[in-house]
Amino acid sequence: MRLPKLITSVHNSWVKDTIQLLEKSRVRSKRGVFAVEGIFEIAVAIKGGYRLDTLVKSEDGSSWNDLMECFVADFDSVDCVEVSDQIWQKLVVRATGNNALGLFATGKDMEEKEWNPKTGEIWLAVESVEKPGNLGAILRSADGAGISGVVLVDAVVDVFHPQVIRNSLGGVFTVPVFYITKEEFWQKIKETGMPLFTTFMDNSLPSWDAKLGAGSVLLVGTEHEGVSDFWKGKAQNINIPMYGVVDSLNVSVAAALLMYEAKRQQIAG
Repeated sequence: MRLPKLITSVHNSWVKDTIQLLEKSRVRSKRGVFAVEGIFEIAVAIKGGYRLDTLVKSEDGSSWNDLMECFVADFDSVDCVEVSDQIWQKLVVRATGNNALGLFATGKDMEEKEWNPKTGEIWLAVESVEKPGNLGAILRSADGAGISGVVLVDAVVDVFHPQVIRNSLGGVFTVPVFYITKEEFWQKIKETGMPLFTTFMDNSLPSWDAKLGAGSVLLVGTEHEGVSDFWKGKAQNINIPMYGVVDSLNVSVAAALLMYEAKRQQIAG
């Protein structure tokens, strides 16, 4: 372990750079670095093959020895930074208790990976979801349902946003994620013949009446508008029946129900 560096001034350039990293997608992309808050989430990222460059803790937090025992990593190459409580409160959501912040290298850019779905797989496609918390919750459910992965169609939020990572409980590091435009996505659907299911209400089937388990791509859209008109007439429409007064579900809840229904059908055969 390298000798920890102590930072006590909020005006320190490292503090300013780290705050920029937390707040701005373009900074994360330019530097090829993202931040992970939480001991469990840091451990999942390490296990997922991401390289931990810097580990940060507060002066009054866990000891370095206790933190080292939480992770399986080569700490000889990790920079260790200890910050004052005033700085710590600017860097994390949970400023008290046993917590840590890790700075990781992004590795191979996800946008360079090509999505190649195979017969029998279950995929969730997410079109232009705007809220990082919703995307994080979707990734958490995707991990829980054990589907093949998530495709971000015309992505608005990057998966390395701190709220995405936090709400996914590290699911962003366990679920295969791909970036693609809607035109490229539709071309891939046509080339592979994968069954596509969209969430328009017109002429839609209840999700449990649709054949999702034999292999499917489930498409959900934005929080306010749903899937875009581009997809009208291109797929089978499915719905989640509503029995109360409200007429819609949060996109992360709807996505979870669809993924689990598809997985239930797949297991049932």
